[in-house]
Amino acid sequence: MCERYVESVRHSHELGIQIIEAREQSVRAVMPWQERLVGNPDTNMIHGGAIFAFLDQLGGLANALRVFPTFEITPTIDFRIDHLRAPTPGAAIIGEAECYRLSEHVAFVRLEAWAEGAEEPIATGMATYMRMKVPNAGTVVAP
Repeated sequence: MCERYVESVRHSHELGIQIIEAREQSVRAVMPWQERLVGNPDTNMIHGGAIFAFLDQLGGLANALRVFPTFEITPTIDFRIDHLRAPTPGAAIIGEAECYRLSEHVAFVRLEAWAEGAEEPIATGMATYMRMKVPNAGTVVAP
């Protein structure tokens, strides 16, 4: 399910997101370092906007895992990211998102990102997503 999600969302595919681990309500993935994602060629670090987009996609994926096997569309309502330190030049970014609460209309997600090989996070975030239920999603229709 996670791989299909990444392949079907164009900017997830463009960011090169690769799933490391998926659990009942959380996901861990990597965004490889790519020259086209560098914000400043003098520093060789991935741009903060790419990190934001990466974490936002992981938040949506955590929501999908939480409600699986049904399906919901979950557009972002609010997203706060704290960039704590610069990523390591030339390093991939590891991200994790956890959908820690579902209300009737909103999904709540915690997010973190690290430069590959680093112990301290480079960014943390909190996000909310609107829950838009898709009628009959996850049901099998007889032929």
